[in-house]
Amino acid sequence: MPGLAIQSANARLSSSSAERFFQWSLFVLLVVGFTSLMGTNKLDFPSVALVIAALLLRGYQLLMRKHLVISERWTSTLTVMYFAFYAADYFYFSQSFLSATVHMVLFVMVIKIFSVRRDRDLMYLAVLSFLMVLAAAVLTVDTLFLLSFSLFTLVAMATFISMEMRRSERELPGAGVPPRQDITFHSSLAGVSTALGLLTMAGAALIFFVLPRLNTSGYLHNMAVQGAMVTGFAQDVNLGGIGEIQQSSNVVMHIQLLDGKLPQDVKWRGVALANFDGRHWWNSPEPPSFRGLNSSPLDLTTISTVAFYSDAHPGPHLPSFSYKVVMEPVGVNLFFLAPVPLKLTGDYRVVEIKSDGSVFYSRPGEASGNAPEADSSQVIGVYTAEADARDPERFVRDSNSRNYPPRVATLYLQKPRLDPRIEALARQITASEDSNYRRAKAIESYLRENFGYTLQLPGLREADPLAHFLFERKQGHCEYFASSMTIMLRTLGIPSRVVNGFRGGEFNDLTGSYIVREKDAHSWVEAYFPEYGWVTFDPTPAGQAGSTATRWSRMELYMDAARQLWREWIVNYDFSHQVRLRAEISTKTGNAQSSFRLWLVRQYRSVVTKISNFQRQLERLSSMQMGLYCVALALLLALPFMPRAWRTIQRARLLRNPQRAPRTSASFWYLRMLKMMARRGVKKEPSQTAEEFVSSIPDPRMRYDVGLFTAHYERARFAESVEDAQRLPELYEEIAGRK
Repeated sequence: MPGLAIQSANARLSSSSAERFFQWSLFVLLVVGFTSLMGTNKLDFPSVALVIAALLLRGYQLLMRKHLVISERWTSTLTVMYFAFYAADYFYFSQSFLSATVHMVLFVMVIKIFSVRRDRDLMYLAVLSFLMVLAAAVLTVDTLFLLSFSLFTLVAMATFISMEMRRSERELPGAGVPPRQDITFHSSLAGVSTALGLLTMAGAALIFFVLPRLNTSGYLHNMAVQGAMVTGFAQDVNLGGIGEIQQSSNVVMHIQLLDGKLPQDVKWRGVALANFDGRHWWNSPEPPSFRGLNSSPLDLTTISTVAFYSDAHPGPHLPSFSYKVVMEPVGVNLFFLAPVPLKLTGDYRVVEIKSDGSVFYSRPGEASGNAPEADSSQVIGVYTAEADARDPERFVRDSNSRNYPPRVATLYLQKPRLDPRIEALARQITASEDSNYRRAKAIESYLRENFGYTLQLPGLREADPLAHFLFERKQGHCEYFASSMTIMLRTLGIPSRVVNGFRGGEFNDLTGSYIVREKDAHSWVEAYFPEYGWVTFDPTPAGQAGSTATRWSRMELYMDAARQLWREWIVNYDFSHQVRLRAEISTKTGNAQSSFRLWLVRQYRSVVTKISNFQRQLERLSSMQMGLYCVALALLLALPFMPRAWRTIQRARLLRNPQRAPRTSASFWYLRMLKMMARRGVKKEPSQTAEEFVSSIPDPRMRYDVGLFTAHYERARFAESVEDAQRLPELYEEIAGRK
């Protein structure tokens, strides 16, 4: 039986041109579907290796016109076994419904490739390729998906057209294409499929941009979250959480300055942490504070009295700067804001503000800070914000007040059991300083100048990670610097907290925005001074070497600009974008019409002015000058006709003197005779000789006259007879006078 199955498959595979084209287009469809899924970088290595091996084997079999069919018994056995593996994959290996389902789709595709027995199996393969493209749409919003989806559309068009032609060939014997026309058939079918695919995509693009659209915050890609980002910005963070995020270069957000001046080394504040036990930071649960946003500016400074400023802080908050943030699907529902944040604006129904100033997109009844992972209804896309750009140093440089609010003193002065050397070191560093602010600056400078920066994560095996960092290892990443400074400030009685967020960003001059990546994740310190409020300090040294601009880095900026355009006008395209696009088109169309109208008016006025000037110059000319100008103008107008006139004169001379060129004269008169006969309805075909033309004339008298004319023409044309050439005008007149 297996042998019969293989022979039957081979017979089908090589039976017709449509069959071969269909098999190859279906194979390419599977390759494109898997490539789009692999391009998301979310597949594990075993899955990629298994599918690539299966596709290579299938391609080899198609090339060699062979086929391998797994028996139905083995197909059923493998399918049952995979159902058991699917449960294990869902609960233990992937621990994600989406990843486990993608693995199942890939497994079914591999099995189905080698178990095709009926036409419906081929249809299943086409559906599986579509499922892979759908999974890629869930797992990514990158511009690469546009390329793979466009290619998938073109190949799918070729696949289904050839499938229908294949069916027709089977139903109509003898309807196939002869083998010698295979290449022409395949190229024509590929061309038609490409044209239909392009027209389909053009129509889809038109529908996409014209039909009213809803907000795309529920886009499916939010099912695929990034674990490191989630744990690094939770309300409970282990030492090393930010360091893990810094290992990646994935883009987190794009920030565009709208108004004001961006501060140097600006930071994008995420979550502030108060409690520390020596190994991890956390915030205690607190009653949620929900506020409505709904595209109206929300004043963050009025929500919590101790989040950013003290009661004695100087106002107003000027100068300030405003900016726009476009978030990537990083899987957290946390707004990243520049310190000190003043206002927040966006299309979000409800936000939750923590007492430390952290802002989450949430729903009433949920504590977002305890579960920072965003679901499809809590997606942060685009928002604008305003921040205080003042330098607080002039307000706090002489601060020695310890008039702290009770909540600030309770939360931000607590310390775990510490190595006594830490407090001794803090007092040693600040012994010569006379204000709390200068003490904080001294600790900041000491850590920057005496410790090294590294992204190597030491782990938490030490009994006291901070003591190990300060007195033994003396190098680490930003969390160790920020945690050390915070604890040392607390030993001095200065309230302080660790803040996790991002620092800086790479400026893209193509889009005018800053690219903030995961490697820009950062931890710093905020210390409290009663005269102002919370002031930012950053004890981490500049350990990362500045990246030099290369041709490849420039190309990355172009790619990022394309991704940003894709996300802005495709992924986040909604009704507000439609209104904006319509307004821009109307404005540009109106400007183009006005510009064209002004151009026409200017040209008209210029022509009128030139004609008027020319007319005045003519009026000043004498009679002789006017005559000379007229002659010159006549010669100039006659110049293009000179060659034709010269040829006419030469021809007339030849006709008057045929003895000078009897052959040329004979050809001229014969052509005139043919034109006259054509006007009478007797036309000489290009394939006819002169004698055959004469024989085709139905009128005997006309046939005689034309025959006599032809005889004289041939003697003049080929024997250069002057007498015969001279007779042709006379014979032509006789034929012309014949009714």
